Amino acid sequence: MPTWIEILGRLAAFTAAPAAIGVMLTAGTLVVIQDWRISVFTLVIQYILVGLLLMTVIRPEVAVIKMLVGTMICPVFYVTARWVGWGRAPEPIPERAARPRWYLPTEMPFRLLAVLIVMLATYRLAAQYPLPELPPAASLATYTLVALGMLALGLTEEPLKAGMGLLTFMAGFELFYAALEPSISVIGLLGLINFLITLATSYLTAARAGLGGMP
Repeated sequence: MPTWIEILGRLAAFTAAPAAIGVMLTAGTLVVIQDWRISVFTLVIQYILVGLLLMTVIRPEVAVIKMLVGTMICPVFYVTARWVGWGRAPEPIPERAARPRWYLPTEMPFRLLAVLIVMLATYRLAAQYPLPELPPAASLATYTLVALGMLALGLTEEPLKAGMGLLTFMAGFELFYAALEPSISVIGLLGLINFLITLATSYLTAARAGLGGMP
């Protein structure tokens, strides 16, 4: 009788395409939506979907470990956001003083348009230049995670959202690198890097809140 991990591994081949589409939606949501509760929940879903895609590349039991590592990161963000009160109304600041000369509009319509453009670009890239050693769905997800992770980093000044963007980028990198080097030691090292990113993000978020610059 097959174990539940073996069953997941067999199902991964059939769920790869829906998982890739789901990753596009979750990564896009992390860029567009600023509410921390939705962002943390979306990050959990994203790690689960990336784990399903990893099952098409590496051994299912290793992919499950990666999935668990990712979902264990998210409560740290939740506790941090609750502790600093992220999302409270900011102190009134004159608009001219708050905006530097190089100010770039980052309201929701702009973010949504940017996400749609990036998604179209990554879809074309994945179709024309598929990544080696990756099935088509995983290749599309890799392009999307890397691109939208970088976009998230570029469109925010908040450490918490920047950390989520960096972890999204790392998820795409890990998905690609796992196909090239599926050793346990490398996967463990990448997991450790993710934890360090999470701790650094939490520290910077708390430090910014302590200085009064966090909304």
